[in-house]
Amino acid sequence: MTRIVKSLLFMIFLGALLAVPGNAQTINAASCNSTDVQAALNSVAADGTTVKIPAGTCTWTGSVTYNQKYSTTIQGASTINGTCAPGGTCTATDKTVITDNVSGTALTINTASGKSFRITGLTFNPSSGTPAYGAISINGSSTSVRVDHNHFNDTVNGDHTFNTDGINGVFDHNFFDSTNQANLNFIQSANYGTDGNANVVWTQPDNFGSSNFVFFENNLFQNGAFMDDCDYGARMVFRYNTVGTNARMQVHGTGSGAQRRGCRAQEIYGNTFTFSNNPAASNFAFLVMLEGGTGLAWGNTVTGFLQFIHEDVPRTNNDTYAQTPTPNGWGSCGTTLGPSNWDGNNNSTGYPCLDQVGRGAGDLLTGLFPNLVNNTTKAVTWPHQALVPWYVWSNTVNVVPQNPTHYWTNFDAVTVESRDYYLELPNIDESSTFNGTAGIGCGPAAATCANPVTQPASCTTGVGFWNATQGTLYKCSSTNTWTAYYTPYTYPHPLVTGSGSTSVAAPTNLAATVN
Repeated sequence: MTRIVKSLLFMIFLGALLAVPGNAQTINAASCNSTDVQAALNSVAADGTTVKIPAGTCTWTGSVTYNQKYSTTIQGASTINGTCAPGGTCTATDKTVITDNVSGTALTINTASGKSFRITGLTFNPSSGTPAYGAISINGSSTSVRVDHNHFNDTVNGDHTFNTDGINGVFDHNFFDSTNQANLNFIQSANYGTDGNANVVWTQPDNFGSSNFVFFENNLFQNGAFMDDCDYGARMVFRYNTVGTNARMQVHGTGSGAQRRGCRAQEIYGNTFTFSNNPAASNFAFLVMLEGGTGLAWGNTVTGFLQFIHEDVPRTNNDTYAQTPTPNGWGSCGTTLGPSNWDGNNNSTGYPCLDQVGRGAGDLLTGLFPNLVNNTTKAVTWPHQALVPWYVWSNTVNVVPQNPTHYWTNFDAVTVESRDYYLELPNIDESSTFNGTAGIGCGPAAATCANPVTQPASCTTGVGFWNATQGTLYKCSSTNTWTAYYTPYTYPHPLVTGSGSTSVAAPTNLAATVN
């Protein structure tokens, strides 16, 4: 009798313990069908839970939504074989295959602050007839999101596989492919704020070299029209990826649509980009279509493009986006089509234009058109944005035979070299040698720089010097004063815990299996 009582008490105790949130679960979805995946996600009740989606091929016609309360991993059975990047290649073994036939978003993850989230081991094929700004949408406020070792094959022209809003984390060791050169990748979005237009983001520091970005590293991209679509105040780091045929980078600026603010900050480094043997046949034979914000681009190998960076502040012309005059819109920058009170208007170009290339944090804007105002002045006025130039150095740009190839091309008069952006000297467009008065130098002389120089004692405010030995960019903060400006964030990203598609950090709590 005593043994029976003790056994019953132990079972009651164990059941109560496993029911307490914080004890990790493994939940096996009955199949890869959307209803079974939804049911499994609805069962998550503990931090450290892994929801396993079994091998199979399923077509989703209904959406799946997960409103996160607990740290969770969604894990399929697909694997990525080989080293996707840098300098490698990889293939996919497709075992858990989800074909998206949902009009709009098929999988929505609303993450929670202080919780981690991970997707690994899936093969996802957006193929519905209606393009979506995010077949998979990951939103919320988690700073620990990891998407790794997945195969994404987007076959919908104009589609974006991922939409992210408000999160920080890393996309690593994924294989992004397309069979029809669709927009197979991402629209990157920082936290929109209460008005949905990222005005708050444009008051915050640049945060270069920090974890306050969405990272893409060690991925293989091929055949997509655009690898990314940086918009709504996004912060993005794109590093150590291999990018194959016909893929480019897209940056939307303020004035490219409605009231939303443009891309906030980028770091692009250590990547290999190969576009085409005949780029002159393409209307977009440039790698970075840059419409605003600030950033750093270094250490990339660029082949088969007519232009490395193509700069175009959209509010300076009506070639792509027509502007609505204030107060119902931003208006145009410069006296040719404007001016607009949202800009600095220091000269006829409107300089500096709101959120233009080389501008950073400024005053908060509040409200919606036609009642949008500078919250400091309570009127339509220039928000006093900081000058934060682009810095571009140590890139290998291979000239395309029989075609003109350029390092940086301006499409407007408002953006000026050695003020709004700085390029390493010399480069394929400029033969000048760096002496501290303009551009960027690379050294010391013994370092692996294409044109190594010694850091000069004297310098003009704004110029840069990359100390290749230290891995640090120095900026001339004032006349003849060098200040450490940027050191890349830890690589690999701290959220990258292993190289296998099923590598999941071991839970520290008790584990229960729920079938």
